Amino acid sequence: MYMTIILIFISILAVVGTLNNKRSGNKSGFILSSMFTIATIGVTLLAIYDELVGIQ
Repeated sequence: MYMTIILIFISILAVVGTLNNKRSGNKSGFILSSMFTIATIGVTLLAIYDELVGIQ
């Protein structure tokens, strides 16, 4: 439960960082942070699914 909450917080920070890189015009930072954000959101969604439904 606590790990899922931490993952949600990290995902929010990753999205904010990605938007900050895009706004500042940092193209390489935007590409790298986009990949990190997509992976982090994927893991977070998997953790939420595991909490709600359970992975057998």
